[in-house]
Amino acid sequence: MKSALVSAIVFSMLLASTSFAYEVVDVKNGGSIKGKIKASAKIDDPVLTIDKDVDFCGKSQPARMYILSPALEVKNVLVFIEEVQKGKAAPKTNITIDNTKCYFEPIVGVAFKGANFVIKNSDNILHNTNLGILLKDKRSTVYNLALPTKDQVITKPIRRGGLHAIKCDAHAWMRAYLYVADHPYAAVTDANGNFELKDLLPGKYKVTIWHEGFAEVTKEVEVAEGKASDLSVTLSKK
Repeated sequence: MKSALVSAIVFSMLLASTSFAYEVVDVKNGGSIKGKIKASAKIDDPVLTIDKDVDFCGKSQPARMYILSPALEVKNVLVFIEEVQKGKAAPKTNITIDNTKCYFEPIVGVAFKGANFVIKNSDNILHNTNLGILLKDKRSTVYNLALPTKDQVITKPIRRGGLHAIKCDAHAWMRAYLYVADHPYAAVTDANGNFELKDLLPGKYKVTIWHEGFAEVTKEVEVAEGKASDLSVTLSKK
């Protein structure tokens, strides 16, 4: 898990190194980037040892880090376009971060500035959700929220962009990653490793592919009006 956090910090340093003001424009007959992310080899998901609230959480849990299909397609890969200068408006849909069965759900997600974090505790034990943005060489806490009661919900505004590392201060094995963007061109791969970034203006784009357990990949992709550009990548374990 430590190597994943270091990688996440490096990733955030790259994103934070240049600041761009995003311009919302009308996108007609836009292009798209779509593809499939696979692993170079089969990887066994780690098993985590549980050391607290064992009666509720169990003595061990799969990490849900490497979620691969039989065809080695990878779920929960973040695909993100860097340095987007203009395009369609980002959605203002809230994102729910649920403490459920001693995991965070989702483990990897995308959210958008101007919407809200909806932090929920679905478990009958205390959780403490700590959201921190990764900037340069440190993690800066954004919200640190105790949720002692089952079905408790706390809503907080999303104000800061970048990669967020989420942990539970009450249960050290719980973690999640959330990327916050001011544009809509970010996605998480599904169970078949698929993603699609829609309604892009024609041009060249730098796309980052990030996962906590794989080496990061950056590709330049050219998008044409009304056409889909393929970006299918095979990732190697760190």
